[in-house]
Amino acid sequence: MAHEQSKKKTLVLAIRSGLTVIALWQFIGFAILLLLVWANEIWDFASYFYGETAREPNMVRALLASAAIILAAVIVVGHTYVQHRAIISGMLTLCSYCHRIEIDRDVWSCIEDHLRRTPSLRLTHGICPDCIEKVRDTWAEEEGD
Repeated sequence: MAHEQSKKKTLVLAIRSGLTVIALWQFIGFAILLLLVWANEIWDFASYFYGETAREPNMVRALLASAAIILAAVIVVGHTYVQHRAIISGMLTLCSYCHRIEIDRDVWSCIEDHLRRTPSLRLTHGICPDCIEKVRDTWAEEEGD
């Protein structure tokens, strides 16, 4: 029992760690954009690269660009977080032996019952490649008799 909870905590920590890494890389990307906006405003890269006349730094323009970048960062990171939380909350723990699923801590239910109680799930029928081979073998044996 303690070993299962330890595995579950490890999985949750790994997922949270994954979300943290994604958020960190997004933060780094937006920080680089902010640095480039301010560096361009101070050193006017266009004058270096295209030989244009240098412009005076415009702090209002830099502040507006920074505000837009920060707003985009909040939206992107927030949306990513919400999407990943939805994915994580949709995950089910499935017993690999009896195929029951964990509904709540230490509460297990038959997967069919859970699917019946979850109206947002839409299911269709199908046969996996392994089972179709078994069925074909069974049919071949029946025809051979």
